[in-house]
Amino acid sequence: MMITMRATMRANMTMRRFSSCRKISMTFEGNTRGIAATPEERMQRIFGGRLKGEPPKSTSRILTGGSKLIAGVEVPEKPGQPDNCCMSGCVNCVWELYNDDVRYWKQKRNEAALKIRDSTEVWPSNWDPPLDKLEMKNIPPTLHGKKMQLEEDLAKQHQTVANLFPKRTNPLPKSVQQAKQRNLAKKIHTPVEENDGWDDIPVYIKAFAEFERQRKLKKNKIQPQTSH
Repeated sequence: MMITMRATMRANMTMRRFSSCRKISMTFEGNTRGIAATPEERMQRIFGGRLKGEPPKSTSRILTGGSKLIAGVEVPEKPGQPDNCCMSGCVNCVWELYNDDVRYWKQKRNEAALKIRDSTEVWPSNWDPPLDKLEMKNIPPTLHGKKMQLEEDLAKQHQTVANLFPKRTNPLPKSVQQAKQRNLAKKIHTPVEENDGWDDIPVYIKAFAEFERQRKLKKNKIQPQTSH
């Protein structure tokens, strides 16, 4: 009797399906024997190029072109842009590493630019001299024209801003002069005020790298407090 009741219930039960479409044959393409491609070509399809024996182009300061001693400061080579981002949300993204490398490079370059002013040393022309922070005596002769053009452009910008306000007949107050000097010194010591190293990179990638950096710094700052 029990068996008959179960059979009747199954017959009257409405059959539910996840989809009402017909059966569709699907082919999953993966690392199978039927694919006529080399392992490098299959990897390139997922991770991008530069896998056929070419040397890696890491942004690590250990694998870059070394450094130069400028005004007693070891200034590393300008970091190279990464070309091996897999866009998969890695824990240590190459763009985050690049952001750290750029910050370190700017810090050392600005430090050397500040110290070189007290000497007659000339910044190497092939080591990305910061023309806006160097005096003419510290700039290679081949870049004097570029330095003068930069100063002319800055003078035009300042003149445009100055024309918006009436000319002063009295000298600036001492407090204002001191504030301007502090701002100038702060600008020299600030390692991230420039866009050097990010010129040809989309803004959203720079914003992403900076956001991830700030997030990790915040996490590392909070972590010791929660461990107690």
